[in-house]
Amino acid sequence: MINRTSSIVALSLVASGVAQAQQAGRYEFGSADLIPVLNTEFLHIDNVTYANAGTPSISSWVGVVSPSVKAVTQVAGNEIELGYRLERGEYFSSEQDNYTDHFIHADGDFVINDRNRFSARANFEDGHDERGRVYSNGFGQALSEPDTFKNTQVAGIYSYGVASGKGKVDVSAGYEVMDYDDRLQVSDFRDSAFLTFRDRDYLRYGAALYYKIAPSTKLVLDAVRQNITYDKAANSQSSLDSIENKVLAGVTWASNQYTRSYAKVGYKQKKFDAASREDFAGVAWEVGMTYQPLSYSTLKVATSADTRETNGLADYIRNRSYQVAWTHDWVERLSTTAKVAYVTDDYIGQAADLREDDTTRFSLGMDYQFRRWLTLGVFYQINERNSNRDDVVFDRNVAGITAKVTL
Repeated sequence: MINRTSSIVALSLVASGVAQAQQAGRYEFGSADLIPVLNTEFLHIDNVTYANAGTPSISSWVGVVSPSVKAVTQVAGNEIELGYRLERGEYFSSEQDNYTDHFIHADGDFVINDRNRFSARANFEDGHDERGRVYSNGFGQALSEPDTFKNTQVAGIYSYGVASGKGKVDVSAGYEVMDYDDRLQVSDFRDSAFLTFRDRDYLRYGAALYYKIAPSTKLVLDAVRQNITYDKAANSQSSLDSIENKVLAGVTWASNQYTRSYAKVGYKQKKFDAASREDFAGVAWEVGMTYQPLSYSTLKVATSADTRETNGLADYIRNRSYQVAWTHDWVERLSTTAKVAYVTDDYIGQAADLREDDTTRFSLGMDYQFRRWLTLGVFYQINERNSNRDDVVFDRNVAGITAKVTL
């Protein structure tokens, strides 16, 4: 579904009178500030399951309610945040697509001294893939319900160096677990064990070196290693387990007070444990710019090239993306956001008739802040995929209204 933050679970807590307002949108609860928010959406989707032109599509009105709450406190001057968000989606004409997702996060930023800092992040998602997405491309309507999963991530970054100094080093490490729930066989498409072969772990670690060569310009050297381990393999002689190494070098700079940019280009290697899989070695990049000619208008441009884990018969997916976003505040309470993205996915491997997808996404939204605590919005999204595989081609349009309520 459409990802938008939200929250309200804390309303019953603060209503008890034990909390007292600190500032707009926050309530003091013991040593922590509670920040509840409620986001809602009412939208229309003309192709719920991403069906191709040869398959009758399902259209439906959808109601989404997403309450969340964050608790923010300080320990020895360091900010710590704990949050929870619930998202419930109800499809009026397609009950099979109803879902309830849960999100939990914990963040902490710790300043040890002028030269040493540490940040830690933990996230848990009890979520879902919409029918027709990820592991049901081209046959979403054959599923009786969305695929569901649990994703857990922990990560930390240790930074050494004075913020205003010549150099800085970031050392990072992270661990992620993706675990899909069991699903029944989908005749002619996948068996009941299919999703068990997609459960996997990621172990990442790396370092980034920043060196200032001018007041607003830094050289960057970024190296990351990632071990990807699948719990099971459909064929023990053809596991998807792999090791990835990526090294990027480049520069970050601010041309003036309005423009900030980064450009990193380098080498990516993905080597499978199984000799039958096709390894990857090639160019990777991350390039972007933020241009703010006016305090109320921002243009962002970004492009990247990398690999992703396969969701089909291929060994991996070679991904390239190009994105442009423009946000403009027309008056104090009225803002608009326009986004355009073009993404190419090439499925690489030794299987015949491998997929080649081109996806174009466009979205336009407008928000109006009626009150300090109430923001209403409207949006329209277009999502179109072309492919050499007719069964995964789709057009999808979503239009809706939104409401965000805070304290």
